[in-house]
Amino acid sequence: MFELVRLIIDTAGQLLPFRVCWAWQKGLYYFCGRYQFTCGPGLKLVFPGLCDVKTVSVVPEIYTTPLQTITLRDGRSLTYSASLTVIVVDANLAYNTLGHFQETVVELAARLVSVGLADADVERFDPARGKRDRLVEELRGELDRAVKVYGLSVTALGLNNFALGVRTIRLLLDHAVLGQKDHLA
Repeated sequence: MFELVRLIIDTAGQLLPFRVCWAWQKGLYYFCGRYQFTCGPGLKLVFPGLCDVKTVSVVPEIYTTPLQTITLRDGRSLTYSASLTVIVVDANLAYNTLGHFQETVVELAARLVSVGLADADVERFDPARGKRDRLVEELRGELDRAVKVYGLSVTALGLNNFALGVRTIRLLLDHAVLGQKDHLA
């Protein structure tokens, strides 16, 4: 029953000749499937089947890369994750050149930060002398230049879970559970 109600509401929303762009969004106006212009917040008139308005959030969003372990030049390992703040500067480029720009930014950040950290001198990881801050700012600048062609801007980059030379040991849950079952029997 709930699915039927939701289907009716979704269908009515598509047939109504209005779309809403909220204050934190830009609207991309399409006519016959072709991008025409970018519009600001407000109520937009559309003709179902001929034109539509797609919305893109333009407020800063924070994305986090997954935990990664890389090998440095000296053979040691570095485990880290990165957080980055991204702003959509040009909604048309972000939406129409990438489609899923959120996932693309995370993947691009993971790759560029990993390469930048792997190529850096290990002495630049020392936070006491401010060398790590300069390294992170260089990486942020490089990442910002890479995403600028997609209408995005990286305003902040931070390294989380930064562990140098730690050996990662993976515990097998299946063995632990099997061991507990054997012990209880």
